[in-house]
Amino acid sequence: MGTLLGQPVDRVPAFAVLGAYGARLTGLDLRTLYTDATAYVSGQQAVYNQFGFDLVITPFVYTAISEAFGGETAWSINQPPNMKRPGWPSAARALHAELPVPQTTACLATVLEATGRLADLYKQQVPIVAVLPGPGILPSLVIGLEQWMETVLFEPELARRLSDHLTPFFVTWANALLAAGADCLVITEGMASAEIAPRDLFAERFLPLLTTTFAQIDGPKVLHHTGGRINHVLDLVTGLPGLVALAIGSKDSLAEARSIVGPDLNLIGNLDNLSFPSASVEHIYRASRDCLREAAGGGHFILANSGADIPLSTSPENLHAMHRAVADAVREAS
Repeated sequence: MGTLLGQPVDRVPAFAVLGAYGARLTGLDLRTLYTDATAYVSGQQAVYNQFGFDLVITPFVYTAISEAFGGETAWSINQPPNMKRPGWPSAARALHAELPVPQTTACLATVLEATGRLADLYKQQVPIVAVLPGPGILPSLVIGLEQWMETVLFEPELARRLSDHLTPFFVTWANALLAAGADCLVITEGMASAEIAPRDLFAERFLPLLTTTFAQIDGPKVLHHTGGRINHVLDLVTGLPGLVALAIGSKDSLAEARSIVGPDLNLIGNLDNLSFPSASVEHIYRASRDCLREAAGGGHFILANSGADIPLSTSPENLHAMHRAVADAVREAS
C-alpha cells in the first residue's frame, strides 16, 4: 500500500493473481470457490500462507455481474467461469434492464461478503484489492461483447445511452467493494486495450466516461488493460481522478511505459500469464529480473503477472521465483 500511495518502502512488492489457484491449494471445485464466501476466503488464506504475496485479491468473477443482469454462467474444472449467455440480447433492450443492488443480489452479495472477511483477516497487514470491469467494457457483460462492439461502431448514440444507463451501477458497485473492505480497486477497462479499441475511439468515447466515473469512486484506483496492450493510451489516462497505478500488458514495453508516464506514477506488470505453466523456474526468474531492471529503478513499481488469473497448472516453484527475484535484487542493491 505504501507503493500505491507513494510512500517510502523497503522493496518492490510482488503479486500474482491467484483467485482460482485457491481451489487448487484447498481441493475445492471452482464453482464452490466462487459461490461460497467461506470457501473463497479459505482459498486466499492458503494462497497467502504458501506464497506470501503482497496483496490479497477479492473474488475476480465477472460472471457475478452478468448473472446479476440475468445472464447464464459456464463453469469449468480448470479455469474461472465465463459468461455462457448474456442477460439481454441487444443494447436497445438492455436500456430497460433494472440495475442490480449489490447488497441484495445474491451473486454480488457473495463477493461483498468475501471482501469483508478478507478485510477482517488482512486489514493493515496487506492491501485487499478488488477487481471490476471498467464502465466502457461493462455493457459487454450485459449484452455480450460482439453486440456491444457492433453498437459502439455502428450505433454510437445507442451505445452512449446504454453506458449512461449502466454507469450508476458501476459507481455503486465500486463504492460497495470499498465499503466492504477493499483498499484499492483494479479497474479492467477493455476499451483501453489496443486489441479492442484504437486510440482515437478510446479518447473520444471512453476517456470522458472514465474521467467522470473515477471522480465518483471514493478510493485509489488502478487502470488495467484486460490482457492487451495499453501503452498507446498511457499519456491520455495519467490524470484520471484517484489513479495510483497502471497495469502494463505483457506485449508492452515497461521501459517505454515509464518514459511516457514519468518517474512518479506506479507501474504494475508485466509477466506473461500464459507462460507460467510451461516456462521453467529460471525463465520466470529471469523475466522477473528483467521487469525489475526496466521499471523499478526509481521505485513506483509492483512486479506482477500481466493478465487475469495465473493458470491452475502453474507450478508453485514458478510463483516462488518471482519472490526470489525481488529478494535477490534487494540484496544486490544493498
